Amino acid sequence: GDAAAPAPAAPLPGRLLVLGASTGGPAALEAILSELPADFPMPVLVAQHMPAAFTGAFAARLDRLCPMPVAEVARQTPLLPGHAYVARGDADMVVGRRPGGLVALPVPASPAHPWHPSVDRLAQSAAQAVGPANVLGVLATGMGRDGADALAAIRAGGGWTLAEAEETAVVWGMPGELARLGGATEVLPLFEIAAAVTREARRHAAGQTDA
Repeated sequence: GDAAAPAPAAPLPGRLLVLGASTGGPAALEAILSELPADFPMPVLVAQHMPAAFTGAFAARLDRLCPMPVAEVARQTPLLPGHAYVARGDADMVVGRRPGGLVALPVPASPAHPWHPSVDRLAQSAAQAVGPANVLGVLATGMGRDGADALAAIRAGGGWTLAEAEETAVVWGMPGELARLGGATEVLPLFEIAAAVTREARRHAAGQTDA
C-alpha cells in the first residue's frame, strides 16, 4: 500500500448502492440481491414501497435468501460494506454522517414526497453524504416516478445509475421515467442487473471511476 494513504479508521467519503422499487419490486429486489456477492464492496440501501407491517418480514426473507446480511432499519444503524439495509414501511430512510462513519436513519415519512419509503429522499441523502460520484443507483419496477429525479441528479453529478428495462419490469413507471430523463447510465433487463452492479461496484472500489 501507499504510505501516504489515509488510515482505514476514517473511510471517507464512502460509497453506497441505492436500490429503489415499487409495484413488482419484492420479486425484482430478491432477484438482484440474491445474486450480489457476500463480499460486495459497499453498503446496499433498499427503498421498497410497502406498509410497515411488511418490511420486517421482507427484510427477513431477503436475509435468508441472500449471501449478504439483510436487516430492516428500525433505529440509527451503522452502514457496513457487504450488508443490505431495508427502509421501514410507512416511513423514510436517510443516510447521515457520524464521527464513526455513515449511518442509516429511519425518519417520519416526508409530506413533500408522495411515496414511502421514498427512493428520492434516500438517494438524495446518500448523494449528500458521500457525493453523487460515489453513489450507484438502481431503479427497478414500480408505478409512478419516485427516484427518477434523484438518480438523474446522481448521474449528472458523476454517479452510475441503472434502470430496469421495460421487457422485464412489471410496471415500467419509475425506471422508464429515469430512462426518459436521460438519467440512466445503463438500461438492462432484471437478470443482468446484479452482474452489472457488482462489476461497477468492484471497479469503483478499485478506484477506476470515469471521473
